[in-house]
Amino acid sequence: MKYLRAANTLLRHNAATKLSLPRTASSLAVQNPLRPTTTCRLASRTLAVRPFSHTATWQKKKGKHGSKDAAHTTSTSTTTSAASSSSNASGGAGAGEQDPFDLTDVTDAFERADKRYMEELKKLRSGGRFNADGIGAIPVLVDKHSAQTFPLRELATVAPLGGRRWSILAFEEDSVKAIVSAVQRSDEFNQQPQRSDENPLELTMTVEPERAEALVKRAKDVCQAWRTRVRDEAHRRTEMNKKWKAEGVLLDDGFHGLKTKLQKLQDERMKVILAKEKEAVQQITARGS
Repeated sequence: MKYLRAANTLLRHNAATKLSLPRTASSLAVQNPLRPTTTCRLASRTLAVRPFSHTATWQKKKGKHGSKDAAHTTSTSTTTSAASSSSNASGGAGAGEQDPFDLTDVTDAFERADKRYMEELKKLRSGGRFNADGIGAIPVLVDKHSAQTFPLRELATVAPLGGRRWSILAFEEDSVKAIVSAVQRSDEFNQQPQRSDENPLELTMTVEPERAEALVKRAKDVCQAWRTRVRDEAHRRTEMNKKWKAEGVLLDDGFHGLKTKLQKLQDERMKVILAKEKEAVQQITARGS
């Protein structure tokens, strides 16, 4: 009986297996077009589900995180810039953008003074007002409605006629009246040039040569004004150094070091002025003898 039961059980199991296999095969062979297969569902699910790093939710979080990082970076950069600006402001308080140990402003001021006063000495060495440079330097007001002036040399040619007479030949006839008015207003000449009968563009004037003693005095006055200008520039920088020291920009050692350098620059410039004064006086004296 036991063997018969086992055989019946085995037969029923095999029959059930045979029945299930055709159904499965048929279900796989004949697909319902309205019902996607498991493979299709998995494929569509695979296409619908993006990788974790590309999901919309992760991008949103990443955006927030990135915004925070960007904000943090911007904040850090702004803070650094502000700290740098604050450091520069505190380190250069009173000095602004200028380096207290840079004396370029002083040397530039000295050079401007050199150019101005050496030009005046040059005129005196060549005879003072009795030369083409002196006459050509007269400022001329061309337009009455404007305050701008032009040197006479830019509007006319100045040439000696012999003796004490000089010729002023204007480039344009419209400038003749303005030149006449400029010579009349001049403190050094103070006269009315005469029109030439032969040439309407030409003016003539008589210039008395200055005596050598008067030229020497004027040369010394120019050099004295030159020295005063140098001292004023050095004093101006000294006052700035004192202000920086009071504000803590300069320490005692730096302040005294700058004082020594500034005094050295001033002394060197004074030697140059003295040499130029002696040279001018010698040339003027030799010319008058």
